Amino acid sequence: MPDYSPWLAVKALGPKPVAYELLTAAHKDLTAQTAMLDERPAALRVISATAEFRDSAGHELVVRVEAMGHTAEVRIAEHVVRTTTEGDGAHAVTPLVLVAYALQKDPFGLRWQPRRIGHAEPPSAEAMEYYAQLDRLTEGSTQVERQLEAGRDVLVIGEHGCGKSALVANIADKRRADDGVVWLNLADPADGPESIVLALLEQERSRSGRYLVVLENLHANPLVLNELFDCVTRLRSDFGLEVQVLATSYKVAGPTLAGGEPTRELRQVLAEGRPLVTQLLVDSGIDEAHWQTIRRLAQDDVHIALTAIHLYGRHGTVPTEADLEAYYTRQVTSDDQREVLYRVACLGVLELQMATREAGPLRQALDRLRDDGLIYQIDGAYLIGSRRRAQLVMNHARRHWDADRRWKSPERNVWLHLQRGGERLMKATLSRLDQLVPPDAARTDTLHLLSTWETLIRLGRTMRKRNGDDRSWGDNSGAAVFAASALNQLNHVDSWWEIAGVVRPRWSYEAPGCKLPVPVGGVTADYEDFEEIQQSMATEDALLGAAPHLAGMRAEELDTDQMYRNWVLGLLLGFEGSAPAVHQDQKRIDLLIGVAREAQHEDGYFYPARVPWVTARVVLGLTQANLRMDHPVVRDACNWLLRQVSAGGPFDNWWRSGTGTWNRDEATTAMCLSALVRAGVSPTRPEMETAHAWLMGREGEWTTPGREIDMAQALEATLLCTGAANGTQEHLRALFQRIATEKNPTLLSTAPEERLRVPFVAAQLADIVWRIVQLESLKLFGHVINQGRPEPSEPPEVAVLPQTVTSSVNGATLSRRNLRAWQRGCEQIEGTIRERIAKRDGPMRTPAVEKVINEQLDYRAQLAELTSRLDEHADRELLERIDALGRRVCGVAWPDLPWPDAGSEAAS
Repeated sequence: MPDYSPWLAVKALGPKPVAYELLTAAHKDLTAQTAMLDERPAALRVISATAEFRDSAGHELVVRVEAMGHTAEVRIAEHVVRTTTEGDGAHAVTPLVLVAYALQKDPFGLRWQPRRIGHAEPPSAEAMEYYAQLDRLTEGSTQVERQLEAGRDVLVIGEHGCGKSALVANIADKRRADDGVVWLNLADPADGPESIVLALLEQERSRSGRYLVVLENLHANPLVLNELFDCVTRLRSDFGLEVQVLATSYKVAGPTLAGGEPTRELRQVLAEGRPLVTQLLVDSGIDEAHWQTIRRLAQDDVHIALTAIHLYGRHGTVPTEADLEAYYTRQVTSDDQREVLYRVACLGVLELQMATREAGPLRQALDRLRDDGLIYQIDGAYLIGSRRRAQLVMNHARRHWDADRRWKSPERNVWLHLQRGGERLMKATLSRLDQLVPPDAARTDTLHLLSTWETLIRLGRTMRKRNGDDRSWGDNSGAAVFAASALNQLNHVDSWWEIAGVVRPRWSYEAPGCKLPVPVGGVTADYEDFEEIQQSMATEDALLGAAPHLAGMRAEELDTDQMYRNWVLGLLLGFEGSAPAVHQDQKRIDLLIGVAREAQHEDGYFYPARVPWVTARVVLGLTQANLRMDHPVVRDACNWLLRQVSAGGPFDNWWRSGTGTWNRDEATTAMCLSALVRAGVSPTRPEMETAHAWLMGREGEWTTPGREIDMAQALEATLLCTGAANGTQEHLRALFQRIATEKNPTLLSTAPEERLRVPFVAAQLADIVWRIVQLESLKLFGHVINQGRPEPSEPPEVAVLPQTVTSSVNGATLSRRNLRAWQRGCEQIEGTIRERIAKRDGPMRTPAVEKVINEQLDYRAQLAELTSRLDEHADRELLERIDALGRRVCGVAWPDLPWPDAGSEAAS
């Protein structure tokens, strides 16, 4: 269809036209676009459009659509036309696109917003030419033809690289002369039911009156399947169109995708790579003596086999896997081309594509790679080809181009792609991961990734609405900063900027030698909280009686203003440090870091020492400004937090709040743990493990209704300390339900920090949910992408014994010092095993994950048996077994431990 500049008549009206003008102009624009179809009868044809103005029912644009003598009428309300033509969506949603939306079931909800629709473009001429090379008469292709001739819908299933897409493309190409073809690739989240209708509104009516709807990669977007098949059903029933569906998917996804729904009566046909590879070899003329070598190389991937046959014809020898890698990366010498080829390959391993609009400055390099035949461009996206080819290119880049270091690991590239792709791509991918483990198996139970993500989206909408009511959040700097954090994480950058317009001028810290931020125009509403905190501290002191507080400070000695401004210092550091990139101001960050340097006590804390959560708040702010333990301010603050009470610090197996019932011990301990982990302190450090174990033992306290702040902090600390999402889903759902409405009776109006509760918990929820989705997705991506790739941190077993080992001597003993060294070694093994299990354990477990976890559990069982026998009389065989296990588990991190000598003493 010719290009059309949408809404010309509407745009000529100027801002905020009245209803009559708007709908009249919209009618003119729709008529103009349909007239550009060169008077060809379309499969679905707009035959009339009128504007109706009714006071009671509202004003509407009424459109009648016809096909095969059947007509349907759709009504597009004035507010829908106005929303479409006034927003950014006007560039993507033309008048015909709006009609395509209107022809869906219940198309325009209260929150409807215009969005891009995939234009259902078939493969390019170059892609079809490639697919033609794989066109062979196979059992699978014969069955597909028979089922289609019988009028049935067909789902072609098969393993990666078996030729599903080529089979479908070649059948569709043969039918194109008489039948209309609509091609959707569900890897593009914009391809949906509207895409089918739009294609039929734009393409010429077929000679036969039949239409083939190709749905490639049916597994890629489970969310849209019901809508797609409902659309096909309505096209058949409402317009009398003969529509058939020809779809492709994973073999393991067949039962999940074809079953259960009456509209999905798909006849499954298995496409197999091995018979097609055989036919390619027969037609190639290659000596049969080489067939088996090519089969082993191809592993039933017809695309790899086709490349191998091509290279054999060029060089006269069967290529190796290294030859394939070299061919698929040929003549790629510039860094920009290497980078984009690597990124596209990372996506290809998970059958994802790089949309043209995502390419940005990489577009030129991508087009060059496409022109050189190293990638393809189909339906507005770049892709590399089969999953096996993507794996070969990715591995080559990692080995020879230092890709992980220069352009991030494959799983990180996939995650960034999902973030940039927008809400629809994220939801489609998470929905797929909830149901399938590509490419090995279907899931037996859901991962809840999609529901977790949707919780996040709902939260963002709620916070955005509240921010629109009051950007100062009641002149409460804490509430405003936490709200800004949540909104920024949920991609509402404009709302963050609105809050910045209030927070930034409210505080001053630019003066030379400034020791703490100064409120402009008097203290903020937060200051009242600190007066209440002092009263809570006095109550705590009264309960202690004559006994002094651990920090040596009584409530009446507290300087509330100094405490308040130290706390605000942490808030402002976090606010500026985590600002959206477009609004980040490094000068402000540097000034605040300088203030922190001035405000820090020589012992490392931020006033007051009695209240460690103030120091934790500043550390959290410093980490958001990208500072870690290598910075002296962060290092000194973390060392103070970890210092025992007996040595003048706040740590006593956990952290006491110092403020009575305000910010209780559980919340304080969680905040300190989070601050320390974010700063770079290992969560396996004994003090950290002890404090986290105490926090988990207090679960009954921090899950009590009214303590939502404590619960949010405990969940975040657990995620940071364990690196696993185990056990968080139930608490997350409860937390979101409690904060969904401020009228919920379980929320106590007298709870501490009440004014902060909603924005603070919202910010924590945003961070927690985002972290869970990222954590679990990265685990899965990593294990799929790295299948068969050894992890450097887990070296293979090496039978190496220390050179100091001599023959066994009867009566040899371990000194107490040496015994303790071996015990510490066993603790190191246990810590390494625990860390590996935590990194992999969670609701999602691929077969590869199960294998690694079971291996670690076996190591743990061996360790338990060995440590039960470890004492000063341990024989050399036992120590050698511990040493071998340590080298196997810990690798190069395993130390050389002291071995017993015959004359050693029992004490030293």
